[in-house]
Amino acid sequence: MFEEYLKKLEPRLKALDADIEKVKAKAEMSRTEYKEKYQDRIERLQAARERIGSELAKLREEGSDRYEDVRKDVERTIDDLKKGVNEIIERIRKAA
Repeated sequence: MFEEYLKKLEPRLKALDADIEKVKAKAEMSRTEYKEKYQDRIERLQAARERIGSELAKLREEGSDRYEDVRKDVERTIDDLKKGVNEIIERIRKAA
């Protein structure tokens, strides 16, 4: 079950990474004031994504004993990241 989850999670994390890069590119192409405004948010998104990677690495080392707790945290963080990415994209779109 744990290994299945990790296999299913891999493409979702890659898509999330691509979304974060897309937001970075949009912010870079926007006016300077928006670039600066969203830089902090983008850095927070990247930090949250790195925390997911760290949690999963710990989970792999420790085994699946903490699987359910970590899975819930990872899912919540992914949802928050998606919301953050979409929010930034929408704000940049409205400002353009």
